[in-house]
Formats: sequence, structure tokens, C-alpha cells
Amino acid sequence: MMVLRYPFLCILLNYFHSIIITIMKKLYFLFFTISLSISSFAQSTGDIAFVAYNADGDDDFAIVALADIAANTTIYFSDDELDGMAAFVDSNEGNIQWDTPNSVIAAGTIVVFTDTDSDGNASYGASLGTLTQVGSGTINLAGGGDSLLAYLGTDENTPTTFLAGIQYANSVGDLTGSGLTDGSTFITIATSGSPDGGQYSGSRNSETSFANYIPLIANPANWTTESSDGELILPINTNNFVESATGTPTISISGAISGLDYFENNGPSSEDTFTVSGTNLTSDITVTAPMNFEISTTTGTGFGSSATLTPTTGTVSTTTIYVRLAANLVSNSYMGDATASSAGATDQTVMLSGTVSPDDPQFTISGFIGDFSYFEGEGPSTEDSFNVEGLFLTGDITITAPANFEVSLTTGTGFGSSVSITPTMGTINNTEVFVRLITGLAPNSFTGDITVSTTGTTDQTISLTGIVYQTPVCANVGDIIITEIMQNPVSDGDDPNGEYFELYNTTSSPIDIASWTIKDDDGVNDFHVIANSLVIPANGYIVIGDPNGSIVLDYAYEARDVFLGNSTDGIIIECGSTVIDQVIWDNGATFPDPTGASMELSINDLNSIANDDGANWAEAVTAFGSGDLGTPGDVNDNASTLSVDDFDEKLENFNMFPNPTNTGFINITTTSNSAITVSVFDMLGKQVISETLNNNLLNVSNLNAGIYLIRLDQTSGSVTKKLVIE
Repeated sequence: MMVLRYPFLCILLNYFHSIIITIMKKLYFLFFTISLSISSFAQSTGDIAFVAYNADGDDDFAIVALADIAANTTIYFSDDELDGMAAFVDSNEGNIQWDTPNSVIAAGTIVVFTDTDSDGNASYGASLGTLTQVGSGTINLAGGGDSLLAYLGTDENTPTTFLAGIQYANSVGDLTGSGLTDGSTFITIATSGSPDGGQYSGSRNSETSFANYIPLIANPANWTTESSDGELILPINTNNFVESATGTPTISISGAISGLDYFENNGPSSEDTFTVSGTNLTSDITVTAPMNFEISTTTGTGFGSSATLTPTTGTVSTTTIYVRLAANLVSNSYMGDATASSAGATDQTVMLSGTVSPDDPQFTISGFIGDFSYFEGEGPSTEDSFNVEGLFLTGDITITAPANFEVSLTTGTGFGSSVSITPTMGTINNTEVFVRLITGLAPNSFTGDITVSTTGTTDQTISLTGIVYQTPVCANVGDIIITEIMQNPVSDGDDPNGEYFELYNTTSSPIDIASWTIKDDDGVNDFHVIANSLVIPANGYIVIGDPNGSIVLDYAYEARDVFLGNSTDGIIIECGSTVIDQVIWDNGATFPDPTGASMELSINDLNSIANDDGANWAEAVTAFGSGDLGTPGDVNDNASTLSVDDFDEKLENFNMFPNPTNTGFINITTTSNSAITVSVFDMLGKQVISETLNNNLLNVSNLNAGIYLIRLDQTSGSVTKKLVIE
């Protein structure tokens, strides 16, 4: 009814309705066009590929665009590892951000990134766009093996799309979830070793589409590598990739297969694999196995002399070929080439090799047996063990221990002079055999060979060594002290060559430290028991250390037993469970921290309490041997000058006579009955006598006529006086 009453209004409403519809159609078309434009430039996996890397010098790498890269795109690069969930393991390695220029980078373009290990390098940057260091550090490729990933992300630590990757020496971690495929969008140059540089050297103009270059680039056979110096691959080839109007049929095949094996009558061998791919193909790829080998496209089944791969629109994507050594071969070595061929393409081959071994009775032994030891009366020793396994056996395996040792198949029990292992259907699975030094032995060294034997085989042996230490005779705490330590020698080569420490006997009687223990501060693993008699003379020195140096040692230990750390470490001298002395140094905090010089204890502080204090130690100044500084086995030098601060007058009722003396002796008395420690210095401050008196008589007959200083130390104090020898 409104139409009849208001015809003009109806016409007006229809007019505006048509205008609104027209505007909405235009807006929809505009949004569709923008969306199409954006989606056509969105980068995805495989849109770029790495074509060069150099892990030496300042680090370089290059990529090729296999699809157009939109203007102002941000792509990140990282040498971190993946965790199997499309994320980085720890996000603490190198990251750089590449911002592309404000124009499209066309597919086929090479982009080179130079000097990427520091944004302070003069040539740091990219041949197109700009490069920025982000996150915890910049790209620093390791010569011993590393990986490199390119990805889109919300930031450098949060990838959303992985575009490409490369590794050398299996260092990327776990690709699971990343969308990258090894042998395709991810390149593995080598699974072991460490080629420090590499560059794609295959065709750049043979393919009808850029995507067809992916398997070519991913094939390490198409790369030139340098194992020692990555700089030798420079300059990086910057020739762009192009699409060919008529592509050349091309086959790619991966590297050689070796190590296929089995025993006679136990074939076929286990499987190994190689890969085949092809582009621009006009017919099937036929993969043919050499004689004595067989192949399949399916693991565990379908093996034969050949396999056929049918292309889709001219392409065979990377396909795994399973290979094995055929059954029923006689004992021998076998070798041959598997061949991949297709019409118009150059044949590609991969070398296969394997071995069939005779099924004669055989066994193997494995494991390392260390030295056995215990102290007299404390046997048997702790156990060690090795393993035995065998095949095609016709009798038991017998393990026979040498004299003074015993064996068992059960830890802690059942030990005897021999044990036997019975095979099941000719096989003995991996079996552990326990060994120890028998109880009740007198102090001595013991050696011998375990013999492992069975019918139809050659006996095998394992050498054993053991020692029973004599019961140690312990001195009092502080009777033997550590007075000099060479923890960081230089002249004798790398540590531990030239390491030593010096022990001093503070008493007037010789002390034998046989069966005492030398421990590193890490005493759990680093210790050595002194096997033989080792006497430190009264008020005398001995030097103990690693034998690989220019110093003459009184006793040598193996470096694997005790290692003197250059920073914070320590030496502990034990007798039984008693610590006789120890010194723990502290990386220069209070102790000296020399290189090529020893730490020396002041001769004014020759006791087990004073040598705990780093302030009482100093660097040596006297050269010896090959040129390091120290006084091994002699009175310490840099700490031996007597200062005026040492003239304490604390000892009461001191008497010394005759003085002057020409008798060769002086008598020293005090009101205290405790022992007196006497130190005599010449006028240059060098110590010439150091001993402890119990009978008050000091022998000075070896001193030349002259003036000396004599210092007395007793529990009640100390005093220093002048002594004249006529």
C-alpha cells in the first residue's frame, strides 16, 4: 500500500540500494585482489635453499630464491639446534635478521651473506637487503660441525615456518615437526667429519621449474667441499639459477653404501639405504642392483635385482632405495655399482660393498680391565669386569684366571680360578665376567693373563696387573708438609708435562711415606698410592710429579692419576684415613696464580697451618731445567728473605752460647721444655739451616766464618738474634 501512496519514495530507495550493492562488489573485489597479492608472496618451506657456506675466517653463506621473495620480508637465520618440536633447543646460539629490500627478489637470485660472525666486521651484511644481529649472538659456524636454518617467525626465538636448512656432521638436532625434509628442503653435506666449507656445483640452468632444483641442491654429490679450510671455497658463485624451456632429464643419487655383512648360511644382510630422484624425465627411472646385491623400495620386502620409479609430471621426488647383500653367498668380499637410468638422462651409480664371513666357531671379548689393589690385610680387591660373546660354538667357553687372581660370572660371589659358559644352539650372548685380586697376599706387584678359550678357535688373553700395598706407617699431622707446587708449567710443553710438588720433612728424623696416598682435590677420581719405600730425609725435601718434564723427580706418578689444576685445585697427602697435610689454591684470590713458575711457601712458615694461607706463598724467581722458575728439592727462594718484621722479641729467658763460636756448635736454652725450631740465615737473607732441636745443641760446623741471623720458634713465642761464627 505504501508503494501506491508514495511512488517517489520507492524509486528513491531502489536507487540507493543499487548504489550500495555496487560499492560492496567493488570493495569485495579490492579485498580479494589484496588477499591474492599477499598470498602469492607468502614464503613457504622450500622457497629458498642454501647453496654455499664457509665456517672459517669470518663465516659466509649464500642462498638461492626458488620462488619470488616479497619486498620487505623478514627472514631469520640461526645456527641453534632443533628439539624435535619445531623449536630451538636453548636459543642461546647465533641469530641474524635479514630484511629484504623494498622490491621483489626474483626466483633464481643468489643472495650472499658475508662476515656473519660479528656485526663489527667491515663487510658484515648481505648482497641484497640489510642484516642485523639479534638475540644472544650472531652466526658463528663451528668448523667441527654445525647447522644453519632459515625461517619466518614472530621473533628470532619463535619460528613459525622453516624455509630451508643445511648441516655438516649431523649437528641440527631433531627435524621432527619443522616441515623440513632431509635430502630435500634440508641438506646434509656429511654425517661425520667436518667439511669447513662447501658450495653447490651442480647445474643452474637445466630445470623447467625452480622447484626441480631442490633435489639437485640437496644431493651432496653436487657439492664441492673443503675439509680443512672453508676459505678455499671462496669466492661464492653468484650465477643465478634459471628455468629452462626444455629441461634436461636429470637423475640424482646419494652416496656409497658399505659394511653390509653376514655370516655364511645366515643371509641376507641387514638393510642400508640410498636415495634416487629425477627431474624433467620422459620415462621411468630403473634402478638396477649389481650381482650379489638386491634392492627394494619397501623395507623388509619386495627385494629383487631392480626397482622402477615412475615420474609424476616429469619428476621423481626423493625416493629411498633399500639395499642388502643377497642370501646364500659363500665367504668373500663383494662389491659393485647400483645404476639408476632413464631415457635421455645420464646414468648415475652408487658403489655398494659387503662381506660374508665364514660361520666358524668364534668369540669376542670386550671391555677394559684396570689395575687392582688393596692394602695388606684388606683383600680381596674390588672387582672389574669384561664381556664375552660367541657364535657357531661347538663347546663351552672357558675363562681361566692367572695365579693370584680369580674370576666369577656373578658379582660379589662364586669366585674361583676358572669359569665356563655353555652356548645355546652354538651362541653365547654378551656375558659379563668379573675379576679381582685374591685375598691374603703379601705386599708385592702381581701380573698375569686371563685366558679365554673354546674348541676350534685361537685362545685370547687379557693382561692383568695388581698390587698389594704394605700397611702404611703414619707420621703426625704436619710432620710432612707441602712447600712448593708447579701447577702450570710452560717450558716442558702442555700440562701435565712438568707438573710437580715438593714435600718437606719438618722433623729431625727420616720418614718413609710408602703406601701413603696423594690425592687431587677431586679425590674421588684423582689419587695415587705410593707403591714403594720413599724416604724423606730429616729436615729434607723430595719432589713428586709427572715424569714428562725436565725435572729430576724423587717419585713419579701417572698424569692420569693426579692432575694439578691451573685455577682452583688442591693436593692432599693422606696416610690411611689421616690427612697429614693439604694445600688448596684458589685461582689467584689469595694464593699466587703463576704461569711457568711454581708457588713457593715462605721458609718462615714451614708448618701445616701456615701453608693453608695463600698470603704465605709467593711465585718462584729462580730458573731451572728447561726455563721454568722454581727450586724443586731445594730451599725456596722468593719466600726466603728474612725481613725486619721477623725480629719478634716474644721468647722469654732465651740463652745461646758460645756466641761468637769457633767450636762448630752452640747451645740454645729457654725456660720452656717444648721443641725449638731453629732457622739460620746469612746476611743476604738466605736460609742455611732449618731444624728442630730436642737436645739444645745446634751443629753449625758447616757454616763459613761470618755474621748470621738465628731465629728460634717455640710454642711460647719467637726471637731473632745475631750469631757470629769465627
